[in-house]
Amino acid sequence: MTKILCVDDAPTVLKLLDFTLTEEGYSVSKAAGPDEALTKIESEGPFDIGIFDVNMPGRTGIELTKEVLRTEKGKSMKILILTTESSDAMKSQGKEAGAKGWMIKPFNDEDLLAAVKHLIGS
Repeated sequence: MTKILCVDDAPTVLKLLDFTLTEEGYSVSKAAGPDEALTKIESEGPFDIGIFDVNMPGRTGIELTKEVLRTEKGKSMKILILTTESSDAMKSQGKEAGAKGWMIKPFNDEDLLAAVKHLIGS
């Protein structure tokens, strides 16, 4: 079963992601911020996919992406950035950090599931 870690400081977004992904049979863990995400990766990892928000307290999802991909249990995680940020400069930073995909909020379920399936197959 594909394991997905969703990281967002908005509880509503985490609930939507959890509902959408578990309905499709994915194993979902949630973290309300970068520190909790790193703890979960260490204790529950490795995860196949990470879905990270950009704007969170403490550090951004882009910074979190760099950190996760440097860890033993996170180095093979495929990361999808899910954010309200849409600038090309921000997308470039995400790609340089190692993110494999970028999706703008609000998302629709079909697009999210298609992105996850694409990451699983890549």
